[in-house]
Amino acid sequence: MLESMVACGTEELRQKHRVEFESIDLRGVFKRARVTDQTYIDCLFLEKLITAPQYSAAEEYMYLMLKSGAFLRSPGWEDGPRSTGRDKGKAMSSRIMAISGARDRLRREAGPDATLAVDLAVASDAPVSVALLRQGLDVLSMYFGTTGVKDPRKI
Repeated sequence: MLESMVACGTEELRQKHRVEFESIDLRGVFKRARVTDQTYIDCLFLEKLITAPQYSAAEEYMYLMLKSGAFLRSPGWEDGPRSTGRDKGKAMSSRIMAISGARDRLRREAGPDATLAVDLAVASDAPVSVALLRQGLDVLSMYFGTTGVKDPRKI
């Protein structure tokens, strides 16, 4: 089956990550390869070490990190942050504010150790204490409202 796939990734990718094949049409004629364990959080979810609400909270937190400019990335052709007095929406300080509410709640309710564990696991894919990570993700789950998310592995 692997030989008949057009875009199934390199051999190195398949050695480092779990690649699953899924149908993209109703009859199952066309398939695609999808990496299911791209991040440390993905691996913890697949190993059932974190729950679906915790995983969803980690995704929401990662989105806010991206929005706030926490990740380094190549410069784009679009306009970047400006420091003019007229356009406050693109100012660096307003980008940082995107994550401030979640970080404040995380620090206040989970403590500095759990906050560091969440930041390292979500932003850097660094292995951390799962107990501390779960503690922080529980707080974020309440913050983002993902506590009611159903676990697709149990359906």
